[in-house]
Amino acid sequence: MGTYVLIMLITLAVIIFYVQNLVSDYFFKNAEVELLTKANILASLAAESDAEYGRRPSKSELEIAGSESRIIYLDKDAKVYFDNSEDISEVESLRGKTLLIPQVINALKKTESFEKAVNGSDCYVRAAVPIKKNNEVSGVVFLQSSANGIVSFLSDLRKSLLWIAFIVCILVGLLILALSNIFTAPIINITSKIKEMRRAENRRQLDINGSNEINALVSEFNSMVEEINTVSERRQEFVSNASHELKTPLSSVKLICDSILQNPNVDMEVVNEFLYDMNDEIDRLTRITNKLLSLTKMDASAEESEMIELSKINLKALIRRIVKALKPLADSKQIQMETLLTEDVFATVDSDKLWEAIYNIAENSIKYTEPGGWVYIEMYRDKQEVFITIADNGIGIKEGETEKIFDRFYRVDKARARETGGTGLGLSIARASVELHGGSIFVESEEGVGSLFRIIIPTMTVAGEKADEPEEETE
Repeated sequence: MGTYVLIMLITLAVIIFYVQNLVSDYFFKNAEVELLTKANILASLAAESDAEYGRRPSKSELEIAGSESRIIYLDKDAKVYFDNSEDISEVESLRGKTLLIPQVINALKKTESFEKAVNGSDCYVRAAVPIKKNNEVSGVVFLQSSANGIVSFLSDLRKSLLWIAFIVCILVGLLILALSNIFTAPIINITSKIKEMRRAENRRQLDINGSNEINALVSEFNSMVEEINTVSERRQEFVSNASHELKTPLSSVKLICDSILQNPNVDMEVVNEFLYDMNDEIDRLTRITNKLLSLTKMDASAEESEMIELSKINLKALIRRIVKALKPLADSKQIQMETLLTEDVFATVDSDKLWEAIYNIAENSIKYTEPGGWVYIEMYRDKQEVFITIADNGIGIKEGETEKIFDRFYRVDKARARETGGTGLGLSIARASVELHGGSIFVESEEGVGSLFRIIIPTMTVAGEKADEPEEETE
């Protein structure tokens, strides 16, 4: 607030100085014009007069100059032959004396001049004009008038402006104080709340009433706090789930190792069985670690798009290779895989990341479909987007949980996930991969009926164009 008041005072001081100088220049300019006009008239009358040189000006001439003006006539040698100072003041007359001042000297050189002079507490304006006869200077008319009235007016004006400035300062100060309570105080309150939140584990939303702008700021801040809390909760949940997932196979490996160490005479068949179990748990650890690394890389790629290795590929060939890779798993569960790929669709994508997305969704469909079921994959292009649909008649998803399935470590059926080796990371990787390409995933599911996943990614496609890589048929 002090800064604003200082700026306001400086601004008012500049305005007062400017206005005073402007008014002063205006009045003294008028005084100059008026005094020079009178002096020129008197000089003209003196030049036209046939009276004897050194005459006393007529009454009409004195009236032209003004009763309070000092009139001095000088000859061409700057000698005063008339001075009415005795008539208007107690100042000593200069009659008979030589007056060599700059104004008189300029007038003798045929140049009229004007001056503003200060003598103690008095202020004067002076003008000197040459008297010309036959284009020769025969004398000078010198006029002097008091400017105390102008000075007094300017003094009163300055006092008035200072009073106005004082009143404006008070009013503006009160206004600033009021605005501070309306705007600054809530902002200071918000700042203090933010500092508290930095030290707090649980960040609470603000409840501050103010102007529309402050309310909008608080609303946006509360939205940000909500997002931060959500991210924090998900981070804690992620760390907890990751720790749990990694702890389970590690505990199993530890238990197996302890069993072998505590039984030095254990049979080799039992050792081999333990080693097979240990190998399974290590494979599980490897799968979890690899998927966590994939998610980390995708998170980094979302911020640094240059990490995505884009190339133009045939999506039809890509899907057929995925189906071929998953066929042994489907055959082991007697699940029929069907595809509808009517045309070659070309897109500029990261082949490996898109492979992971489609593969993970299709693999989940097989894992969560009962033996004898089916999995259906379809792809088609519509303008600048490609649609990939993966449907199954598996166990489905409970109502209200379709959005959770993309959360890391979330599993619809934990018991089934343990049997199938699921980590709860596959769909998270799929969504991250699709979003990395500027696309989206939608899911429709009904428990006990099946699920349908639809991947939509933007693409520039030209049907029938030759692919960068050979197309492989599904066996």
